[in-house]
Amino acid sequence: MDAEQGKFAFDKVVRHYVYDYVMREGLPPTIAEASSALSHSSDEVKSSFRRLADGHILVLQKSSDQILMANPFSAVPTPFLVKAGGRSYYGNCIWDVMGIPATLKHDAVIEASCGCCSTAMNLKITNGSLEGARGIVHFAIPAAHWWDDIVFN
Repeated sequence: MDAEQGKFAFDKVVRHYVYDYVMREGLPPTIAEASSALSHSSDEVKSSFRRLADGHILVLQKSSDQILMANPFSAVPTPFLVKAGGRSYYGNCIWDVMGIPATLKHDAVIEASCGCCSTAMNLKITNGSLEGARGIVHFAIPAAHWWDDIVFN
């Protein structure tokens, strides 16, 4: 296996570890946690996080190489909270919070607010379907441009 294939294989292992961890713990792992669990150096894990970020798999914090987003999951509290399977998860936007129950394959209650008027919205996902919600989801920025600045779009 050449060096590129080795990096690709390691990135796949890191990606699986990150998503398994966040689904189990509610937040993504730190570099130190991933390094310890995967028996690789912090530098190897940081490099993998960067490559995964370059591939739009992860979003890293600007001040460090720690994970900010493992879409649809957020590493920091947001106005989009999902409660599923006895655990709480934050999503980055309404789109992501709809993806969390699908990723977990679990029923969920979503606490969010209207982007227009800030009215509280409580949504429920049962058997993969949104129950009795009324309203409109509006995306001010076309999906093709979300990654132009994924943190603020």
